[in-house]
Amino acid sequence: MTYRFLKNASVCISFFFISTLPAVSLDRVLGHGGPVKDLVVSPNDQFMASVSFDYSVVLWDTQSFQESHRLLGHDASVVTAAFSPNGRFLATGGDDFYTLIWDMNVIWGSEDPSPAAKFLHKGKIANITFSTDSKLMASASWDGYIRVWSLEDMSLIAELAGHLGPVNAVQFLNENSQLLSAGRDGHIRLWDLKEKRNTRSLVRNGWGVNVMHVDEKLRFIAYGTADGAMKIQSLDENDISVTMASGKDPVLSIQYHPVFQKLAFGTAGGRVVIADMASSSVQNDFHITDGPVWGLTLFENAEKLAVAGLDDFFTTLPVGISADDIEVEIPANRRFHPKLATMDNGARQFARKCSVCHSLEPNYKRRAGPTLYGIFGRKAGTAEGYTYSEALKNSNLIWDEITISDLFDHGPDVVTPGSKMPIQVIKNDSDLNDLVLFLKIATAPQN
Repeated sequence: MTYRFLKNASVCISFFFISTLPAVSLDRVLGHGGPVKDLVVSPNDQFMASVSFDYSVVLWDTQSFQESHRLLGHDASVVTAAFSPNGRFLATGGDDFYTLIWDMNVIWGSEDPSPAAKFLHKGKIANITFSTDSKLMASASWDGYIRVWSLEDMSLIAELAGHLGPVNAVQFLNENSQLLSAGRDGHIRLWDLKEKRNTRSLVRNGWGVNVMHVDEKLRFIAYGTADGAMKIQSLDENDISVTMASGKDPVLSIQYHPVFQKLAFGTAGGRVVIADMASSSVQNDFHITDGPVWGLTLFENAEKLAVAGLDDFFTTLPVGISADDIEVEIPANRRFHPKLATMDNGARQFARKCSVCHSLEPNYKRRAGPTLYGIFGRKAGTAEGYTYSEALKNSNLIWDEITISDLFDHGPDVVTPGSKMPIQVIKNDSDLNDLVLFLKIATAPQN
């Protein structure tokens, strides 16, 4: 069956809206100590996995949204995840250049599970996909490579290079004999896995392709671009395509429910567009958050949607919600991009440079970094409740005005080489002095 959107490529399709539900409440699920980057649902809809800047992966029961397991294994932000079609494996990819494979059978029997395998790239992991038989996994990386791994013996079986720059998305097709990949170079490339070569480009987009999904039953490729276009193209006739929606904000996320044929896009501006592919219509188009939609997923027979972005929580809502029933607001306690106009400069620098990873309170609240409470006079790598890198534990640094200034003046790659801290440099002397003064006051232990 050929997808009906693709019969006329000369015009941009005018979609009609399906009737929506009355006013409803949005449910926020809190469980991370940093922005949430991706959301995926298990094949049986029983569990959802969320991944975050706080280096953690959380498994949730989709009925109660109670935390089931917290998986720790990455040494940097976790940015993408995928379940294998048979439900056996969960793969997570991070800014630490690793893809971790979690065996769900092991997770259920352990309070502190370890990954079954660790696969390494030379750049951050952007996307992960499994073959339909769950025997293979492919990872796309900003190092410009796609790597294909066997899950039977946890080995590398192919390394594919052809994109100019980062590879953002990857998916198996044609009974796992081929692979499609999308990159910042604007190409969606078709690969022959037996010959391990790029056979042709199905898409040559002028802007980078950030996200992609392929459906072989309806024979379409859906993809979102860096210039804000949400496009659908025939898998068989690569000269025929339509723009489903467009905008000024880059498209950052995509999800498709093949059973109920619902397609969802999320943008950097907080917009979500949901299409019903069976009826060739846009079901909804609304803004759900102030900031990027990094992760979204459909569940409960494609009747509910979960959306994640800058905040420590993700939001669940009915797919049929009316745009008029959604009031976008910035959470009062948002650390990343708070309402800066009301803050002094030192607090503003902390919000921009430190707040995603660090708390000012006695406990670290599952953040990516330890609490800064009581940091002045403390030996680096000694705060309780946080797992430090060996490099920081062995550094012999004492945190004070001078060492903290040096950290932001020269960068952690110079002052604390080998530590987990991402590169943060403040070149303006006034901003740096204000930050140090703010930290000295805000982190002082309270009597």
